[in-house]
Amino acid sequence: MRIFTAVEIPDEAKLSIYNLIKNINTEANVKWVDKDNFHITLKFFGEVKTLSTLENALKEACNDFEPFNVSLSGLGAFPSKSRVKVLWIGLDKGENELKDIYKNIEDKAVDLGFKKEERNYTPHITIGRIKKGILEFPEIEFSYPSFLAAKITLFESILKPSGPIYRIINRFPED
Repeated sequence: MRIFTAVEIPDEAKLSIYNLIKNINTEANVKWVDKDNFHITLKFFGEVKTLSTLENALKEACNDFEPFNVSLSGLGAFPSKSRVKVLWIGLDKGENELKDIYKNIEDKAVDLGFKKEERNYTPHITIGRIKKGILEFPEIEFSYPSFLAAKITLFESILKPSGPIYRIINRFPED
């Protein structure tokens, strides 16, 4: 199974992002993320055969987890605004907490034999991937007010021709 961890965002935030996407005009072929799939990725693990060891490590990585506030603000792009391949929503609150949680999860993953991520972690919500053509970076304002990030979610990503389906496996810390 393809596995990743993320922080879920409120349905109202998903709707707000979806409405933003509808206002982006482009000739580029963009694969927009489905509204129900918006989230803040922490760590993508890829194919995982057995979950129990990983779940135990995640439980440990989230031991000291305390709920914190997140607010969304602005658009960004990978690798850059002048050469957009991935378009994303940024954060203006909660970034440091997400980086700390990411580091805990990354350290535990490396201990289990997962490859260490070479790029620096940038908390974001992916909204679209450019498949063909050039997307001129949209100068659109976006913000969404503070919400509480109370759990880390372990998802399975099931690939379908119409796009991925994300299935919740577990949430940490467990109740």
